[in-house]
Amino acid sequence: MLTREQNDTLTQAASGTPMGQLFRRYWIPALLSEELPGPDCPPVRVKLLSERLIAFRDTQGRVGLLDEFCAHRRSSLWFARNEENGLRCAYHGWKYDVHGNCLEVPQERGTGFEQRVKLTAYPTLEQGGVIWAYMGPPERKPAPPDFEWMRAPETHRNVTKNYQANNFLQSLEGGLDTSHSSFLHNESIGDNRSVRNIDSPVASQCL
Repeated sequence: MLTREQNDTLTQAASGTPMGQLFRRYWIPALLSEELPGPDCPPVRVKLLSERLIAFRDTQGRVGLLDEFCAHRRSSLWFARNEENGLRCAYHGWKYDVHGNCLEVPQERGTGFEQRVKLTAYPTLEQGGVIWAYMGPPERKPAPPDFEWMRAPETHRNVTKNYQANNFLQSLEGGLDTSHSSFLHNESIGDNRSVRNIDSPVASQCL
């Protein structure tokens, strides 16, 4: 049986944790390409490894993945205007490019102040209908992902995502545990012959 400390070490993936450091050595699927359908479309909130980020596609079609909050007053860039190759904060107009560089500070125009401001930004690449992010040290960045399904034409590929309210290890255990499928994921989940007392706390947590 794991202690709470051992369980936390194994399952927590925030910055600075052992598993967080491990996962940040790989390209991570961040969101689907279709969630950013075109240049200057609305930004999308993304949470990866406990970090709150914002994704956007700029005027040139490049994808940026930045700290969600403006460096000035920490206003969410989810409310920002995506215009002319950058996100402009809706609070005071500070503007950031896909690399996290501050392009404009309207209140300090002409002073060069914007050159001293930068948000955390992560490299991205777009392959197989997925936008991937690398969140680790630049010198440790691996080669781009190249899974066989990514080479299939779009007409022969179906990429989806789903949200699960659990940690990565629980998802891994569920994927490996084939014996539960015929009971929990039968054709009719309300079939009392397979799932007893569907309103019980245990059954509700499983669903």
